[in-house]
Amino acid sequence: MTNTANIHPLSDSETHPHNQATVGAELKPLLIALLQQLGLFAQATNLQNDANDSDIDTAQLASLLTKHHIGFSVVKHHKQAILQSIHPFIVVPKEAEAFIVQRRNEALESFDRACGQWRAIKFEDIPESSHLFVIESLPSSKQNIRAFSAHLAKRTKWYRPVFWLSLLSSITGLAVPLFTMAVYDKVIGGQAPNVLPSIALGAALALAVLIASRLTRANVLASTSNRFARDLSNLTFRRLLSMPLMVLSRVGISNHMARMRNAEKVRTLLSGPGGAGLVDLPFTLIAFVTIALLSGWLVIVPIVMLLLFYLVMKAVNKYAQSASPTISSDYQNSINELAKNLLQLKSSGETDGWNTKFARQCKENCRQNFLYAKRNGLNAAIAHAMSLLTALVTVFTGIFLVLNQSISPGALIACVMLIWRITGPAQLAFSSSQKFSMMDSAIKQFDRFMQAGTENSELRLDTPITECPPAISFQHVTLRYSADTEPALSGVSAEIEPGENVAIIGPNACGKTSLLLAATGVVEAQAGYVTVNNKNLKQYDPEAFRQWAAFCPAEPDLFPGSLAENLRIAKPDASDDELIQALHAAGGDSLFNALNNDLNINLFNRGHTLLSAVEGSYISLARALLKQSTLVILDEPIANRNPAAKAALLNTFNTLKGKATVLFTSHDQELIQQADKVIILDKGAVVYAGPIPDQSQNKAATDSEENTQNG
Repeated sequence: MTNTANIHPLSDSETHPHNQATVGAELKPLLIALLQQLGLFAQATNLQNDANDSDIDTAQLASLLTKHHIGFSVVKHHKQAILQSIHPFIVVPKEAEAFIVQRRNEALESFDRACGQWRAIKFEDIPESSHLFVIESLPSSKQNIRAFSAHLAKRTKWYRPVFWLSLLSSITGLAVPLFTMAVYDKVIGGQAPNVLPSIALGAALALAVLIASRLTRANVLASTSNRFARDLSNLTFRRLLSMPLMVLSRVGISNHMARMRNAEKVRTLLSGPGGAGLVDLPFTLIAFVTIALLSGWLVIVPIVMLLLFYLVMKAVNKYAQSASPTISSDYQNSINELAKNLLQLKSSGETDGWNTKFARQCKENCRQNFLYAKRNGLNAAIAHAMSLLTALVTVFTGIFLVLNQSISPGALIACVMLIWRITGPAQLAFSSSQKFSMMDSAIKQFDRFMQAGTENSELRLDTPITECPPAISFQHVTLRYSADTEPALSGVSAEIEPGENVAIIGPNACGKTSLLLAATGVVEAQAGYVTVNNKNLKQYDPEAFRQWAAFCPAEPDLFPGSLAENLRIAKPDASDDELIQALHAAGGDSLFNALNNDLNINLFNRGHTLLSAVEGSYISLARALLKQSTLVILDEPIANRNPAAKAALLNTFNTLKGKATVLFTSHDQELIQQADKVIILDKGAVVYAGPIPDQSQNKAATDSEENTQNG
């Protein structure tokens, strides 16, 4: 394992601002060369063809490595880390261009991109101010079954200082018992008060060292736990974003929130008095050794009592855990449901049923929590009683040794004081058994979560051709959201030519939105497939494909921030004029006027949006149009809007014809009539797919058929 004693993570504050532009311009070709040297040619081609990553910084470099499942760590310049490297790695100096280095036996080589060859360099050629992106593992089909432990292993640098600080505090913590023994045996028993100042001075120095070491250790533990919790939170959040929507929706939002809270459990376990006590537990061996040296076989008493302590507390903990609340999740779901549907409940005027249900759950939740708290109180009381019993047994046993003059009275008092150095951490460990159980459950959940598949894989690295409108084909697409529901799509087949404007229509819940989601790749069909430009949608890099495709959902999503910030989610580098033009194209002139033509106005007040769903839909549609993509997918783009908004969208559709492939769902006849093609769905199946039939021709054909039958 790499010695990381002097290795520190890369921070943004350590990168010179004036060097960011140069680094961004050079890191992309450097990363492409690194991927090629690692044998990851598909990943290198993906990055080379991705126009969205023209310039990348160190943070984006880390994100791209994570996206392609390449294990890495960012460390400061350290000889041991370089000599133990397995794969080529990137060196990012502060004052010079980044470059690739590899270790060949004990020698170092730098990759020359101009000639594509490796050339020998010296260790001194790597600037000491550099940071290293060390490649630790390559993509593998086998997921790490112990992801938590593997990630914790990267934080090993805190073990050594915590160990030495704990050892120092444990040794200096002996000062008070030994000082008390010296006072009883030498000052009082030996009638030698002249040695008291020197003994007191030594004890004071030891106490000062004890306090300083414990404060330093607390800072190290707090810093480590916070950094580790931050890393876990970021890792979990990135993993959630890369997982398929079908998996995320099936698990539920409450479980995702629980995963994010796992990082907080790590923080509370390591930091604070509880964490310090748990760290002190292995160092109780020093107290045992000291008792053995002072009183001989009297050390057997705390050992036996500690075993008895363990057996009793194990039984009591089992008794307490049997009363763990089981209704907490239902109770929390009821609160969430109330917050979500408060307006509907109040407007209906019928809240008696809800009050009865909530009152029952609240009563049962309180009863279960009271029983659990009562048993935990019993747990704490028994633990404290066992600590007192251990001290009393030690005193009574030691009295006979004092009477037999086997030990001195001062040694007995010192041993009793040392008993608390043993029972204190032991009591804390047993009282923290629930934390250990929660932590073990969180670790197992995290490991299972990290084993779940993501959308990113080495088989999905193609980038779409974004300059031309694409052709889209649905081939026998069947989609079912769960095993106990009817399929949302059943054998859907349709062909869409480049630049066509296609309306997807049908009754409510017929599968229109599901078909659009399948076209964006957000949901994956269980049978059949979707092709874009004659290539299976599953071959495309999902991130690159969705950055290209412009999608507008039926239900708008607004984020805390200004109007401009909400629009720039789709295009971060968009100018103010582009934002205004997109709002105009979406028919949002009335909304923009109502907001005093201010792009910087905050859309939220005290955590709640100031806009209605219709007003939010203007922003959602403007986001999609802001991309100026050649693939536009809109779900109910003008539902419940004013005529001016419809006219603006019709004008936008006329502008996009032939320039972009447009798929949209709608119930508006005027919007449907302007489409080049229509796909009619009913109960997830295609009823008709093709050009919009001419109503006059249909009427003539119908009249002719009736006349033939009458004749």
